[in-house]
Amino acid sequence: MKLKHIIAVTVGAAALCAPSCDLDEKFYSEVTPDTFFTSPESTYAVLCRPFTHWKWYIGADRWYLQELTTDEMVCPKRGSDWYNSGEYYRLHYHTWSPDDRFVVNTYDGTTGGISRALEAKSDLQGVDYNAIGLNDAVKADHINQLNAITAYFYMRGLDYFGGMPIYYSVDDDLCARSTARETYAHIETLLKDAIPALSKKTTLGASEDGYIKQAAAAALLAQLYFNAVAYIGEEHFDECAEICRDIIGGVYGTYELDKTWYGPHCFDNNTSPEVIWTVPSENSKVEWNWYFKYFYHYSAYEYFGIETAGYNGFMLTPSLDPQGRYYTQWKLGSPYRKFNDKDLRKKPYRYLGSRKYEGMFLVGDQTNPNNPSQQCLGQKEYSGKVINLVDQVARFSEVGTKYNSVAELTSTMADGEENSGVRLVKAPQPNLDDKLLRWNPDCPVIRLSEIYYMLAECELRAGDRKTAAGLINQVRGRNFEGGVDPNPVTADNLDEYRMLDEWMIEFLGEGRRRTDLIRWGAFTSESWWDHTPSNDKNMNRFPIPNSAISANNLIKQNPGYGGTAEE
Repeated sequence: MKLKHIIAVTVGAAALCAPSCDLDEKFYSEVTPDTFFTSPESTYAVLCRPFTHWKWYIGADRWYLQELTTDEMVCPKRGSDWYNSGEYYRLHYHTWSPDDRFVVNTYDGTTGGISRALEAKSDLQGVDYNAIGLNDAVKADHINQLNAITAYFYMRGLDYFGGMPIYYSVDDDLCARSTARETYAHIETLLKDAIPALSKKTTLGASEDGYIKQAAAAALLAQLYFNAVAYIGEEHFDECAEICRDIIGGVYGTYELDKTWYGPHCFDNNTSPEVIWTVPSENSKVEWNWYFKYFYHYSAYEYFGIETAGYNGFMLTPSLDPQGRYYTQWKLGSPYRKFNDKDLRKKPYRYLGSRKYEGMFLVGDQTNPNNPSQQCLGQKEYSGKVINLVDQVARFSEVGTKYNSVAELTSTMADGEENSGVRLVKAPQPNLDDKLLRWNPDCPVIRLSEIYYMLAECELRAGDRKTAAGLINQVRGRNFEGGVDPNPVTADNLDEYRMLDEWMIEFLGEGRRRTDLIRWGAFTSESWWDHTPSNDKNMNRFPIPNSAISANNLIKQNPGYGGTAEE
């Protein structure tokens, strides 16, 4: 059986693709490969297939696995809401199974991305680019973009599941999983081969379009080396550091740190000078950030001054216990507290008009800061009352009925209310006057600040804390009025926990936290709010879905989930 014949089984409904999910070639009317490729536009249509899948892939299930399993984000039960048969509990407590939908959809999305990239590569390799007004350099760029995005999907698979089945064509026979080391080597080869043929960004602040340029592919290779200790048990921080220095130095294109904290996230962030690779987004066209609505209260439309409701699910992991005391027994978690009070990002979110805004959190009294007559009113425990979002999880509404005092309250995944938790506004929300801007912020998948932080951690691990601190501070300065940082990183205060805190506050909600914790050996060994460690390193990888094993009986399960240790 060929790979392309099994795609519909392994991807299933999760792929959200056009009716051509069955990759068997079926031609209708007179459209064939010979007649389709008649213009440059036809090649771009094929090139975009895996990138369209990638846009869907970035959000939702993969984000849940990267964030809701960590000390950063949580989705507690809120009265009768959000239990969802315990699936968010299982993420938080690390008790997921091979049949959990987030795991299944992530595996299917990963393999589906690989198959779409290979299919597009096969189609474009047979095209005579010169005959349609292009040239061989453009063809090489297209083919190697596909090699790079194939490497991206394989690296995500390696990160989530370990070794993956390696295919070179959609015509390949089904195969068993390769080892993690073999998968790692395959990714490395794809990226090393791709980088020289890719185009460079030569104009600072030129609009990003989602296509992979040299710096993006080089950053992917740096990420591979950065996490090698987690992937294959070998340290390759020196190799990572070398690439990071080259990216910062302009070897792979023209970039620089944005002068503002909001530049990489704003309505026009596709032109931020630090953005290296983005998922394009635009109202009514290629919207990606819909899942951020999961943070917002049901009545948050009043606070934002818009017309669409939120789902009132996700929140930052709480910093305070029910009595208002900071959690100090854990070094991880408490993300809102980790932001300095002088940090410009810590202000409550407020849209200022004309594409400008401040702050990136919903916290406290949820009255529209621009129109006090618009109030976010409770619908559950606080029906008819103005919602006050607290950095806590507890059943405060039941004091006086079920509980005699606040001192009796517990704080667990089961104790959420509709006002529980600080909410993140990473993708800014306009008001109705500017509603066409709602989906304009692109998703920054790789930005130059990540390169600075990777290099900083490499320097820290090499023993040069001073250089590491300086690199982090180059990014931190923009987060404070006049660049005056009350608590800069220093050689004396930089250790693994400060490093993890810096990763958290700069990249909060950007879908990377689990990977950072695993790299530091903290994902299965550390405690945070309502989470005790499993001390089972097998949990650093997710199980292979049973549906994937049923579709391909050559695939074996991961250890810890009924499988055996990887060879």
